[in-house]
Amino acid sequence: MMVLKRNAVVPATVLGLVLAAPLLITHSYVVRIAVMIAYFAIAAYGWDIIGGYAGQISIGQATFFAIGAYAVAIGFLSWTISPIWGLLIGVVAATVVAWGIGSVVLRLRGPYFTLCTLAVCEVARILLLHFKDLTGGAEGRVIPFTGRNAYALQFATDVPYYYIAIGLLVISMITCYCLNKSCLGYQLAAIRNNEEAAESIGIAPMAAKVKAFVISAAITSLAGSFYVIYDHYIDPSSTASIDLSIKILLIALLGGRRSLWGPLLGAVVLIPLTEVTNAYLGSVRAGASLLLYAVVILTVIMYAPDGVARLLRPVKK
Repeated sequence: MMVLKRNAVVPATVLGLVLAAPLLITHSYVVRIAVMIAYFAIAAYGWDIIGGYAGQISIGQATFFAIGAYAVAIGFLSWTISPIWGLLIGVVAATVVAWGIGSVVLRLRGPYFTLCTLAVCEVARILLLHFKDLTGGAEGRVIPFTGRNAYALQFATDVPYYYIAIGLLVISMITCYCLNKSCLGYQLAAIRNNEEAAESIGIAPMAAKVKAFVISAAITSLAGSFYVIYDHYIDPSSTASIDLSIKILLIALLGGRRSLWGPLLGAVVLIPLTEVTNAYLGSVRAGASLLLYAVVILTVIMYAPDGVARLLRPVKK
């Protein structure tokens, strides 16, 4: 009983600080960075399900990010559907698309699967550019800010957005935790280690990987939906680009794959770093911010190849 109480102290303290943070922080930009950390962490948790637990390296997660984002934007602007319903529609649409795509591309392995996800992401971007009457094309679409409007999830400050992002982040973390402890999680572990051996003991690799891909898409679409709810603007380059897919992948890798805290820690490291370097170095020397960004990534790869989360584990004596 005492052990359980001690184990509960740290999570309870962290949760208390997270919930109280917007009330203690007066600088709005700091709150904005915290919100960005949350929704990029959500996307990284989505990637970790297919890239970490299932061991299938995808660089096309922006496809599902875009589905969630455009479901909210088009639903609200074209049919005045509340972003809450748009978010749910985005989850359903992303799972259907992931099931269709996964049933085909997950038959491939290694770099062939990775290249296919890249191609799917590029196709999604081109389609968004082509159907400009619906998506706004390259110019994108703007969701007009009308002030306080609970139906449209529009608020005067960033604090309500912060709590919404934290709620979605907790859902993502719980999903990953439950997946890891579930029968599907054990199946994915077996497939990741040796697919042929897993199949020989009765596991259906294709079905398990498709399930993981679908769950991954659903979580990633949550991040995309929240992105457009928060920023009130959407275009193909910000939601369906390969750059975004790589950023999501890097956050998950830096934090640590198959770790409950990994994607969140990766976002905590990468997002503030990106914002600070862009603000202070971006206008001084061209490429200076990207150089520092690369140095930090290389440092983590050299000294923490399994991710930042692995450094925080207690050393067993």
